[in-house]
This record gives sequence, structure tokens and C-alpha cells, in this order.
Amino acid sequence: MGIPKWQQSGYVKKNECDKCSYKSKHAQQFNVFHVDGNLNNCRFSNLKTVCANCQRVLQSQGIKWVQGDLVPDF
Repeated sequence: MGIPKWQQSGYVKKNECDKCSYKSKHAQQFNVFHVDGNLNNCRFSNLKTVCANCQRVLQSQGIKWVQGDLVPDF
């Protein structure tokens, strides 16, 4: 399968969901979400860590985050 582009870019998944703030010590509960929906856009500003629940909800609703929906993590 290879290394995902987001990982090749140097992005590291967090242990907290950027959407709902769920925390876990188990990395497999989190996914990397591309804010603009473009899997080739791996700028850090376009990548967010989301829990599996939030990703399912976002995908089922067809929602893409826009700048300003999240509190910056810096």
C-alpha cells in the first residue's frame, strides 16, 4: 500500500481529535482528514487529525471544513 502522502509530507497524527477534542493513547482511533477534500494537498494547514467517529460523520454529511471552523493548533 505504501506510505500515505500526508505522512510523506512530515505530518504526524495527534492523540487528540481536532474536531471534538476526544483523546486516546491508541493512534488507530484517529485518521488524517484533508480539510479541502484534496488528498494530494498535504500542506499542514490542510491536514487535521480526527477521531473515527468524527470522520464518519463528516464523510456521511459530505462536509468539508473551511478555514475558521477550527481553532488553530499553534
